[in-house]
Amino acid sequence: MLRTTGILVLGIGLFAIGGTAWAQSAAIQIIAAARPPYVVEQDGLGAGPAVELVQHLARTTGIDPTVRILPFQRAVMALDQGSSLYPALLRTPPRENRYTWIGEVYADRAVFFTRTSSPVVNSLDAASRLPRISVMRGSELQVMLQSFGLENFETTNSEADNARLLRAGRIDGWFALRAIGRATWAALDFGPAELRAGESFAVVPFWIAGSPDLPQPLVARLRAAYQAMRADGRYRRIIAPLAEPPS
Repeated sequence: MLRTTGILVLGIGLFAIGGTAWAQSAAIQIIAAARPPYVVEQDGLGAGPAVELVQHLARTTGIDPTVRILPFQRAVMALDQGSSLYPALLRTPPRENRYTWIGEVYADRAVFFTRTSSPVVNSLDAASRLPRISVMRGSELQVMLQSFGLENFETTNSEADNARLLRAGRIDGWFALRAIGRATWAALDFGPAELRAGESFAVVPFWIAGSPDLPQPLVARLRAAYQAMRADGRYRRIIAPLAEPPS
């Protein structure tokens, strides 16, 4: 009888531990801002390569794989408040110790886009001579332009707005990430021959980010699941659309 009771107690203990781990995973939400081609909004929910990556990790660790789309500042605020995953956040020095980093999505390049009728911008000197530059408000690239010492720029609420302004000739340069700029241009059905990109000013990696309060056992499981995707080829297949400009 004593032996049976011991086994029963042990079983209850294991169930409790497992239940706690499951409860921690179940409490995690996944939020993101739309940032094509990494994260695409479909009826308020996320899709795209970065979303597919984080959903694989979520299913492996018992997290609800639903990805809610929010405005950028609200999404980052939710990440700061805790218990959240973000599929594609730029990993920058100011953010290094602010978040938990699970795995890299893709390393993109910051470039100036111009119309084909205008010169390519390959230097800060050339950028400073443009009458009007635009960049997405509140983005990491706005901070980058400020660090370059440029003052000839304005901000907008979305990359789509910047693409429209450039095509209409209302701005002379658009500072954006290469994959994002080309995907935005294509999504608006603008001809690819109308757009040209200059040389890279910085390589900036998108990562799956987590709130700083994520439990360490869960972080370890998420990272292990990510490494398994790198090893078996799923990661390469999922991010393939990011490696080439949309046709």
